Amino acid sequence: MSHGPASIFIKDARFLLTMDPERRLLEGASIAITGPQIAAIGDTRELVDAWVGPNTEIIDASDRFVTPGLINAHIHLESCYDKGLLTGIPIVRFLEHYFSYTYGTLTEESYYYAALASLLACLKTGTTTVSDCGTIQTMESSAVRAVTNIGMRAVLARDLMDIHTPTPAGNGARDAFTDLLGHLQENTQQCLERSEKFINDFHQSADGRVRTSLDLQQLCDCSPDLCQGTRRLADEYGVGIQAHVAFSHDTVEMTRKRFGMGDVEYLQAQGVTGPDFLAAHVQWTNARELIILKETGSNLVHVPGASLHCVLSVLSDRGRMPDYVNAGINVALGNDESSTGTCHDLVRDMYIVSTAHAETHQPVVFPDRDLFMSRSGEPCPVALEMATVNGAQALNWEDEIGSLEAEKKADVVLWDLTSYEWTPTLRQNVLNNFIYNGTGRSAHTVICNGKKIVEGGTILTVDEHEVCAKVQEFAEQYIPRATWLEQPEVWELAWVPE
Repeated sequence: MSHGPASIFIKDARFLLTMDPERRLLEGASIAITGPQIAAIGDTRELVDAWVGPNTEIIDASDRFVTPGLINAHIHLESCYDKGLLTGIPIVRFLEHYFSYTYGTLTEESYYYAALASLLACLKTGTTTVSDCGTIQTMESSAVRAVTNIGMRAVLARDLMDIHTPTPAGNGARDAFTDLLGHLQENTQQCLERSEKFINDFHQSADGRVRTSLDLQQLCDCSPDLCQGTRRLADEYGVGIQAHVAFSHDTVEMTRKRFGMGDVEYLQAQGVTGPDFLAAHVQWTNARELIILKETGSNLVHVPGASLHCVLSVLSDRGRMPDYVNAGINVALGNDESSTGTCHDLVRDMYIVSTAHAETHQPVVFPDRDLFMSRSGEPCPVALEMATVNGAQALNWEDEIGSLEAEKKADVVLWDLTSYEWTPTLRQNVLNNFIYNGTGRSAHTVICNGKKIVEGGTILTVDEHEVCAKVQEFAEQYIPRATWLEQPEVWELAWVPE
């Protein structure tokens, strides 16, 4: 790569975590950015002459911890107007309300502002890339427009379900989510044809910041024809496939009652699993399914906040995430809906991962890295890998993002080490401070694709106050329509023998 001048020069970082293969933690280093890419990383004295010109913007990082932009590998951009609303409801009933109420509130405009609000929360807490698992069919352009305008990077996985009626077994057992709005009910052909158009319209848009993917939303509502057709589209266009997989005992039983096998086995039978497949949650599996995930090179995303909120047992002593990681399966990190996540602050999720598994499994040896614990002076916490390089791999974007290396995309976060949660910070505790004491709110400057989009905690690309005002306006129309607020429910899923 030819020498400068750089468009941005991040100078004299107090600490700079590369997340490169050596996981180097540098002190006093600088980064030269040209256009959307990192041009060089190294000693300031060696870089200044080559990269700093009269029009180079110099960012003083002497009081900053510099990292790659975080990668949220599982989010729902539409989930905004149900924040703090879907609580105390079992997962199946939660999903029924979600598909009817949450989807039902949306217009193209309100969806656009919901997506902006979710992205805003991510961006202000250090996330530069998100994966939206369920971009709403018929309104996809709203999500694309939000990502484009705010300046972030995203994988948008179009929502797919083609079964909208229960199995005619006559046994009274619930085995599908049938309350999806009529105008969103697509048959198999519509799912595939509209998804192909979605890919052609939006894949690699916004200067390459938007990539498309396909989301098999709830497997009990996805026919073999849809799964196989989705695989054909993914192969033809080089896009990924995502799904909510084995996230509760109840939903796995729905898949089993309809198709005669569990979620992972069903996906494998339809040819869906593989290195371009990303499964979210993935708690209720058996040993055979773990082997399938491992041998096919499939990717998983851990969503700890949603498990805590919806009681999915991912963090319990039955939790499988340590098993997956220790088996060598790639596991990324995400935080789901606004109604179940952690305000889209991925730093909070890193804390949960690093503490909750050890709490529930009661380790004998301290620290037990197999349970994601960190030792004093930890060189690279497992949860931090989940939020960066693992996320990039899960989205098949590892050649461009996830680490700070020359010729990769310039997605960079500068964290304010002068804020109270970081003080005191030295080389010996900087990474553990990040995991155990830091918060996403200490993200001071955020750069995505070589453009500065947050400075001093202020978003530069959209009007944050306007976004929040519009979201509040829509919420005041929508939230009172949630009927279960006036008629609180006590609900349980009862299986009826066949």
